Amino acid sequence: MAEAAQDLNTQPASPPAATAAPAAAPPPAAPPRSRAGPGPSGSFIIVRDRYTIYCDKPIPSLDMPNAQAFEVTDRKQEGRPLYALICKPEMLPRVSVMRVLKGNEIPNMLHMVDWGVAEWPPFDRKCVIVMYYRPMGGRVMESMSGSVRRIPDHMFPKHVMKPLTDALNELHHKGITHRAIRPDNLYWMDEQQTKIVLGDCTMSVPAMDQPASIETIESGMALPFGRGSGTFADDMYSFGATLLVLSLGRNPIQGMPEGEMLRRKIKDGSYATLVADERPPVSLIEFFRGLLIDDPEQRWHPENVELWLAGKRLTPVQAKSEAQAQRAFKFADQEFHSIRPLSHAMHQNWDKAGQILSDGSLEIWVRRGLELNDLADAIASAIKNTQAMTGAQKDQVDLVISRVLMVLDPRAPIRFRDFRVAIEGFGGALAVATLSKQKLQPFTDFINRELWRHWLGAQVKVSADYSQFEAVFKDLRNYLKDPNSGAGIERCVYELNEWMYCLSPLIDKQYVMEVKVVLQALENVSKTINAKLWPVDRHIAAFMRARYAKGVSTQIDAMNDQRPDRATIGMLSVLAIVQWRLGPEALFGLSSWVGGLMGPVINSYHNRPKRKEIEKEIPKIIRKGNLAELYNYLDNPEERQRDAEGFTWAKAEYAAAEKQVYDLEHGQIDRQESAIQSGRQTGSIAAVVIMLLTFTVFILSRVF
Repeated sequence: MAEAAQDLNTQPASPPAATAAPAAAPPPAAPPRSRAGPGPSGSFIIVRDRYTIYCDKPIPSLDMPNAQAFEVTDRKQEGRPLYALICKPEMLPRVSVMRVLKGNEIPNMLHMVDWGVAEWPPFDRKCVIVMYYRPMGGRVMESMSGSVRRIPDHMFPKHVMKPLTDALNELHHKGITHRAIRPDNLYWMDEQQTKIVLGDCTMSVPAMDQPASIETIESGMALPFGRGSGTFADDMYSFGATLLVLSLGRNPIQGMPEGEMLRRKIKDGSYATLVADERPPVSLIEFFRGLLIDDPEQRWHPENVELWLAGKRLTPVQAKSEAQAQRAFKFADQEFHSIRPLSHAMHQNWDKAGQILSDGSLEIWVRRGLELNDLADAIASAIKNTQAMTGAQKDQVDLVISRVLMVLDPRAPIRFRDFRVAIEGFGGALAVATLSKQKLQPFTDFINRELWRHWLGAQVKVSADYSQFEAVFKDLRNYLKDPNSGAGIERCVYELNEWMYCLSPLIDKQYVMEVKVVLQALENVSKTINAKLWPVDRHIAAFMRARYAKGVSTQIDAMNDQRPDRATIGMLSVLAIVQWRLGPEALFGLSSWVGGLMGPVINSYHNRPKRKEIEKEIPKIIRKGNLAELYNYLDNPEERQRDAEGFTWAKAEYAAAEKQVYDLEHGQIDRQESAIQSGRQTGSIAAVVIMLLTFTVFILSRVF
């Protein structure tokens, strides 16, 4: 509350812009917002006063797994072939990527014309909408289960490989991973189907829509929404797997269960698994082997592809073979001669994995069969340390298995029973789980059990720098420990996802991505909302603290006070300081809503006439729509001081009156009155005697 008093009480309620600006923290860069336009029965909307999107004219052939396509016309440039993708409300789009791609024409990739947030009548809420140039030739391949006319081998490098390589190279230079490269996300821009382009990569969290067969082994192991943005090497792998399907005209492993496909990739390698029984063009085999190598350090980069396209033959890629044991290890009715296939099988047969750890058979086999003493020591250490930390906890066995899997296969995602995420995909996974109202217990367990820390500790031979994650997850753990508003799992969601909109049930339909828009959103719902609800709930508090911590932290702390009056004035101070610093100037509906919640603050004044005065004055202030002025009036330090002093004096008077009542009830008041009466009588007699003596002395003095 100290900062609230300083910022609000010592300043004019409505300071001029030039005065307020120095005190205000600079707001974040505003994402493009769009205005929903009018339309008969909601048949169309107008985005950014320019693009007319027809709600009743869908384009199913251009739908994405998490977005629907609709027809668009451009009011300023009639005739431009455009279409719009409307992101589903339960999905988090890649806004940061949109901000880079908007208006930035990348060769051989769908050109993003614009994007915005607008009211979408079919969903009865605001959604993210992206406008693209329409690919007139349609998809290259309708679905992963379909087939496509094969492009002649001699045309494949020039008409497919080269343009898509250029697109990936340009994305790489801009620091963007595509993570949505697959056969059914490639398009022909022209009706003659001569120009191929990459499709959208913004309508879902990275790699969520990707089939596991198109992803690397590690990415395929993770839950689809927990794969993360990955690296450029991941895009190159998907690029190779996609072009392999196109060169063959179909997906050779269509229908193969995902678990079996991953098992074969781990055992035989990606190239052998994806080719299956097919024969790719001989001239392209080197290309596919270079991109589908499972070691990301050896995988081809665009420079390698360009050299290959230029006719330079490269040194054949030789996959590093994993150490093989002469004596097989038996587990889950299978025999294993190497570590990684066994690790995958242990995850697939989780309940059986605990036995080979508790009896020490896995450690013995690693030490004797593979002669990997360091790995065996790491397994023993993981088991011992986990048991020491967890004691007799119910899930101790699960934690032991998870930690041992990290040691056996450090490149794999973090696995804890059915929960499987890459560490960089944790934030996106948490966002999707929150949006789709899934159980969040696995995410809190991930943080509290420090699975992230154990995984980081297992990355001893990995070149990537993961040090930044340690500080992030330590902060997340502290948020979870804090039960107050502004913390908890809500704070974790916003801290991990820069462009996550505010999920408060009060304003979630308005897709608020910035703190400065929160108050206007609350204003919009003020007339229809339950007036007994607080306008600052846990989500709004967490959103503000994550996006504007320096501006509202002290006020949110005050809002969490256990005393109802201080908590209520704290809530008002949160809204007041945001309005004072970020606007808007007047909020009539929100002021009325907040004013109706000030009962505890009014009742905190002890003086009854003052309370009546406040109740009479509040409606006048509310009509101005200025929350800062309302705060200044209700939490005036001088008035508070006078009220406190008056209350202290009243308490003293009350105590004296109570004492008199006590004396009266116990008869002490009669004796006191009798003593007073006797004193008065004695005084009167003494006065008469003194008067007579004085008179006698006076007479005698006159006579003699």
